[in-house]
Amino acid sequence: MTVKVLICGVPYGCDNVGDEAILASIVKHLRNLKDGLEIAVVTGKPQETENKLHVKGIPLIPHPETKAPMWTPEIREACRWADVYIHGGATGIHDYPMHMLTGLRMAKEEGCKTVVYGAGGGPYNHKFYEGRKTKLLRLASKATLGLVNFRAMAERIGTSKYRKAIAAGLGAVDLLIVRDVETRQTLAGYGMDPSRIYVSGDSAFALDPAPQEAADKIAEDADLRRDGKAVVGVGISSQKKVVDLLAVTKLCDDIIEKYGAHVLFIPMNPYTDGAVHLEVIAGMRHGKETKRITRYTEPEDLLAFMPRLHTVISSRLHLIILAAIAGVPPVGIDRGSGKITSFMKRFGLEAAGEYFAVNYDTLSARFADVWKRHDELQRVIKSEMAKARQTFKEESRRILPLLESVKPRD
Repeated sequence: MTVKVLICGVPYGCDNVGDEAILASIVKHLRNLKDGLEIAVVTGKPQETENKLHVKGIPLIPHPETKAPMWTPEIREACRWADVYIHGGATGIHDYPMHMLTGLRMAKEEGCKTVVYGAGGGPYNHKFYEGRKTKLLRLASKATLGLVNFRAMAERIGTSKYRKAIAAGLGAVDLLIVRDVETRQTLAGYGMDPSRIYVSGDSAFALDPAPQEAADKIAEDADLRRDGKAVVGVGISSQKKVVDLLAVTKLCDDIIEKYGAHVLFIPMNPYTDGAVHLEVIAGMRHGKETKRITRYTEPEDLLAFMPRLHTVISSRLHLIILAAIAGVPPVGIDRGSGKITSFMKRFGLEAAGEYFAVNYDTLSARFADVWKRHDELQRVIKSEMAKARQTFKEESRRILPLLESVKPRD
């Protein structure tokens, strides 16, 4: 019997190199586990995803106003077709839990076995953004002369409500495999049974590099000449952009002036991150001396290129993960979810702070430490990542009994 798998829940096919690394790794691992699977993926670029991964592409349609992915009739039909529904990776538990839970609920309604695979996230805290509701809450607080903070009260109620919903929704899945121990601890804090929560590591751990020709092409496109200088990769996210971008700008100038290295800007989304990188370059004294990757780069190609870097500085988790697979020491800037901080702990490294609080002194001190201890850290990172990749393979085998338990539907 052919088992049909639908991979969904993350905005694949939207030019995010990290998400595509997750997807490629999941597809590869599933096929290594069991022959003859039929795999479909909900993706913003159905034809391109089909061509690359030899899967069936289901169109991901964004809402015309909010741009959030919509749960279309085509996706429900794909759930009806599938035997197993996989929510694959990323930080859905923290960033967009209700979207994740909607997909899992729809899949259950259509008779799928459900898997959360490699997802992560810190504690969910409900926030009201500026708008009509926050204005009304502010007015209500003023009416009490500030004695009652109605916005904070409403956020606490929302936080409690949504944490309970997350626990109930994830408690109903057939197999729950999370990215890290911190995510399991978070979910246990919501009242979930930790013995039913398995930890695999990030799904991208299974990624393998493309042939070296791909790395050569990246170097050629970025005009990186082999002149003996170290190359430092810089990837700053446009999502929760570093507030003190001048700290990054000053450090990039230092890398060129004091360390005699090349600065290479690496966008994990060329359209959004690229704009931030241009902002940094515009503020630098040596901006014209920097190098840039300007096009979308397949994750396997970027992984092949990683060993040519000395260090990476990034607020993108998957740039740090790809670097770590290649043994490249990172300087990380967290974006509020704690995922970069958690990942770097395994190497005995601290992040340079949160995106809203990072400053030049801390950032430059972290870089100086990584630069000085490069060889030592490289050995540690390669050793730890070898263990992490093996753990991922072992823990992810828990999906196999579920795939083999599928029975023909009426």
